[in-house]
Amino acid sequence: MLDLRDCKIVFTGRLTTMTREQAFSLADVFGAKPQTWITKQTDYLIVGLIEISLDGEPTTKKLLTGTPTLSERDFLAWCQARLTQWSRSLDH
Repeated sequence: MLDLRDCKIVFTGRLTTMTREQAFSLADVFGAKPQTWITKQTDYLIVGLIEISLDGEPTTKKLLTGTPTLSERDFLAWCQARLTQWSRSLDH
């Protein structure tokens, strides 16, 4: 599994499982570096639901930057994996 610790991430689209504020908090707690805006230093774009305009273009230009993308589900799986690691460290 990809490790997002110390990676600069930006959320785009409508997140279906949490608010943007909650997503930022989770990312920060588990070691990612959430950003408000995409920059050249952004490592990953975490993509929620993206609306498509009538002409077929995504309503966010962030997807056109070439930044590697992960789904909201992938982000949550990473959070779960980090939580599992923490849990195991408590058992020792």
